[in-house]
Amino acid sequence: MPPLRPAFSTSVDSSRLERLLRDLGPQIRRGAPPALPPPRCPTGIAAIDGLLGGGFPCGHLSEVVGAASSGRTALALGLLAEATRAGEIAAVVDAADAFDAASAVAAGAALERVLWVRAPHVRAALRSVERLLEARGFPLILVDLVGCEIRDACNPTAWSRLARAAAGAQAALVLLAGRRLAGTSAELALKMQPSRACFVGTPALLEELEVRAVLARTRSGAAGRAASVRLHVLGSAA
Repeated sequence: MPPLRPAFSTSVDSSRLERLLRDLGPQIRRGAPPALPPPRCPTGIAAIDGLLGGGFPCGHLSEVVGAASSGRTALALGLLAEATRAGEIAAVVDAADAFDAASAVAAGAALERVLWVRAPHVRAALRSVERLLEARGFPLILVDLVGCEIRDACNPTAWSRLARAAAGAQAALVLLAGRRLAGTSAELALKMQPSRACFVGTPALLEELEVRAVLARTRSGAAGRAASVRLHVLGSAA
C-alpha cells in the first residue's frame, strides 16, 4: 500500500511566491485595516449634521453648550425625533427639570420610545446615566444640566468614567450645559451662539432662532469650523 499523502501542502515554492507578490504589488495591504468611523446620531438639522460629519458619534461623550436662546433645546429635540423615528429608544436625564413633552411631540419625537429620568440634582443625574449605560439598549442618552449648580458634583474622573461607559455601550452620550464641563473626555464639543431671535404673538413667543454652531472641540482636528443655522422653535423652548 503506497504511503498516504496529505490532501494539500502548506509548502509554497519561493520563486512562485515572489512572482505572486510582485504581480499583486500595491493591491496587498499590510498592517491592520483602517478603523471604520463610528455610527452617528443625526440631529435632522442639515447644517449641523454636516458640521459633525453626520451627527453625534455613538460610543462617545459629546457636549452642547451655549447661553439661553442659543438653540440647545431645539437641537436636543431634533436628536430625540430622529432617534425615535428610526425605531430607537432614547433616554433624557433631566437634572434641569426642563424637558417639555409637548414640545418633543411637536418636534416629531415618539414619547413611547423616550425614557424620561427626572433627577433631583447633578450627582443623581450622573448616577442615572451610569445605570442606563450599564443596561445598554439606549443608542442616545441626553443629559440636561443647564442651569444646575455644578460645583464639585462633576470632576474629570467622573467624565472619563462616563466616556468609557459610553464606549462600552456604543451609545451617543450628549451633555447639554451652559459651559463646557467634560474637558478632554468629550469626543467633541459644539458651542451654540445666538445671532437673532424672532418673536410672534401676544404674549410674545419665540418662533425662530438664527444661531451659529461652532465646533469647539473635536479629536479629528477640525475644531473651529462653524455653521449658521435657522431653527424653528416650538413655544418658548430654545
